[in-house]
Amino acid sequence: MSIDVRSALFYSRKDLFKSRKVFIFITLSIIFATANIIVINGLIDGAIKNLVDNTVESSLGHLNIYPDDNDRFIKGIGIKEQRLAELKEVEAYSPRVSASGVLSNKELSTPVAILALDPDKERKVTKLLEKLIKGTAINSNDKNDIILSYRLAEDLKLNVGDEATLTFENMKVKVYNIKGIVRTGIADFDSSTVIVPLSEADQQLAIDNSASVILIKLSNKDMAGTYRMAIAKNLEVSNVKTWEEEAEYVLSFSDAWKGFSSTISAMGLIAAAISVGIVIYINVVHKTRQIGIMKAIGAKDGFIFTVFVMEALLFGVIGVTIGNGIGYLGVKYLETHPFYDALSQSWVGARFGYYLVYNATAVSFGATILAGVYPAIKASRVNIIEAIWGR
Repeated sequence: MSIDVRSALFYSRKDLFKSRKVFIFITLSIIFATANIIVINGLIDGAIKNLVDNTVESSLGHLNIYPDDNDRFIKGIGIKEQRLAELKEVEAYSPRVSASGVLSNKELSTPVAILALDPDKERKVTKLLEKLIKGTAINSNDKNDIILSYRLAEDLKLNVGDEATLTFENMKVKVYNIKGIVRTGIADFDSSTVIVPLSEADQQLAIDNSASVILIKLSNKDMAGTYRMAIAKNLEVSNVKTWEEEAEYVLSFSDAWKGFSSTISAMGLIAAAISVGIVIYINVVHKTRQIGIMKAIGAKDGFIFTVFVMEALLFGVIGVTIGNGIGYLGVKYLETHPFYDALSQSWVGARFGYYLVYNATAVSFGATILAGVYPAIKASRVNIIEAIWGR
């Protein structure tokens, strides 16, 4: 038995606008649910991108060279730097030395992670020294100045201009001036890090021409995976990691956060779909006599079902289209008007991708159609005699 789809569409269009309040309520529910999916996921994507970028820019290179498993330091840094300077895709590099120690201020003391670096080389690879919230950065020739992470400074009640005693892991002790305080937004780093010039650490730790890691900046960080083997071969090293491997924990957290945001969006969409379904159902109940009359003049159950499904479809088309537009404008606004995140010391904005619109359209439209199925089934099963008599 064929259904006159054109007639069903004509009737559903006429019925759609009979109650202005019902039309506005259902349409707004779909609009806000759709726009919410786009804006929230666009903002989450932007925040995740900022988190990954901040982690790489603050503490990682695009490629990072580490000592072999049985060694603590990479030897022959001078030769390796010369070879790096000859490689076309290498824009900059920065050797670092990591050590442990204890920082003291009067009766207060705490274990710390000592990070030694060459400020001039570091600035070309990372933005670590741009994360200062107080004071100024150290210079390569500073012998008595250090930088503290902000939580370490808070724990030991230290400020710029104060003096603190640093005990190195080899038990050498020296008093330093606090030249600056840094905040990166990376919890481990911010909690207990002391930054010292590389030349000073070499002297105090009695090491020379060695590093715990060499950070490498490429002309394009997406080349890290393919360029790793060339670096390893040219420098005769075996332990080279890409920034994706180094930031794996951040990417895992990002995936978990995306799942959480999707759950929130789904809950909002379910609430909107329930609201739409209830309103359509009530609308069907109020039109019981009208449905009975339609059946009395020959309308079949399939035709009645099609009419109300098409009504939900039209609600979906209108609501999803407007919702996509509002969501797009919302994400674009947040892209061009980022907000400042004090925790990571960086600007955070949304990130637009057409997949946001595709996903929101599919999910919102599907939920709207499903919300209209039960009321449509209910309408198609109305008893003609009871409907006409209003029972």
